[in-house]
Amino acid sequence: QNSTHPLSSAASDVYKRQPPVTPPPAVPSEEIFQQPGLAEPPAAAPEATYSDLKVIGQLLSLYLLCEKEGRLVVVDQHAAHERIIYGQLRQGYLAKNIPQQQLLFPVTVELGPDHLETLEKHRQRVASLGLETEPFGESTWVIKSVPATISHAKPVELLHEILDGLHGLIRDEGEVVPKAIDNLLASMSCKAAIKAGNRLQPREMLELLEQMEESDVFSHCPHGRPVIKTFSAQEVERWFHRHGG
Repeated sequence: QNSTHPLSSAASDVYKRQPPVTPPPAVPSEEIFQQPGLAEPPAAAPEATYSDLKVIGQLLSLYLLCEKEGRLVVVDQHAAHERIIYGQLRQGYLAKNIPQQQLLFPVTVELGPDHLETLEKHRQRVASLGLETEPFGESTWVIKSVPATISHAKPVELLHEILDGLHGLIRDEGEVVPKAIDNLLASMSCKAAIKAGNRLQPREMLELLEQMEESDVFSHCPHGRPVIKTFSAQEVERWFHRHGG
C-alpha cells in the first residue's frame, strides 16, 4: 500500500499511539540516560508541559514553532519522535515485549562465519529486539518477523546491523541494558522516527506534543541532540532592538 503521507510507513504505528497489548513496566526516567555513550541530561529535568503549547506552524518541515506564555518554543520533530520511540523500545526490551510484525513472505539470508556465530550465540537477544529468526540449513537462516516500529526496514540489512552490534557481547556485566543493546535501540528509534522534510498536519503536531507530555526526560534524543529550545520574549525583542519596550 503506497502513500505519499509522511506518516504512512510503519513508523506511524507508534506516532498514532498504538501501545503494545501488555503495557511494559515504567522505567525511571533518570535510568534511561545511565548507559555509556549516551548524552547526560541536565541535573534537573524540566516539568513536562508540552501539551499546552500553542502551535504556530512548522519551519523547514522539521521544526515545530510553538508559543507559550510569551515565549517562543522550537521543537525538533525528528529528535522528539526519536526520543519517544526510544523510550518505548527500551521499556519493551526490559519487559521482553517489543511488538513484532510478521513478514508476509519470510526472508532467507546467507550468513558469513562471524554473523553466524553471533546469531547462534545471541538468538534470544536478537528475538528480544523484535526480530524472529530460525535456522534453514548450514549457514542459511530465515527472518520471520521484524520490530513493528520499523517494519518498513529491509530485514536482511536490519539483521546484519543487529549482529554487528552484538558482536563481541559476552555478558551483561551487571548492566540492566548493555551498551551494545542500548546503541541498537537508539539506532532503531532513529529509523522509525518521522524524518526531516515530513510536513505534518496540525492534528499530527498536536499528537506529537501529547506524546511528549506522556513521556519522561525529554532534554535530548538518544544520540545527544537537543529536542527543544525556548526563547524568552526579551530575547526575541533583542533580535529587533526592542531593548526597553
